[in-house]
Amino acid sequence: MKVYDAVNKVETEVDGTKGLIQIMKDGRQVDLYLPEKVTDVDGYLTWDVEHWSSVDGKRFIRCYSLEGRVLGESTGHNIYDLANDFKPEKAVKVELS
Repeated sequence: MKVYDAVNKVETEVDGTKGLIQIMKDGRQVDLYLPEKVTDVDGYLTWDVEHWSSVDGKRFIRCYSLEGRVLGESTGHNIYDLANDFKPEKAVKVELS
């Protein structure tokens, strides 16, 4: 999977979802730019970018942006949650921050 490294300003090859999870464990943030706005099941939150990072290698946090504005909400996840919630293959663009 090709991703853009915004810090080093280069495109790099990553070993899919597993590679991105390892990058998060190593201390980098993964930004998923979605093809369209997403709204949660309660209709409370709408976003178009997900910012994923690891707290300690076992816990992960997802923050949200909408139209370039960072939202004040976040969600916590464990490594097993990532199988259901972390979907880089659905993103139109993946960046490392």
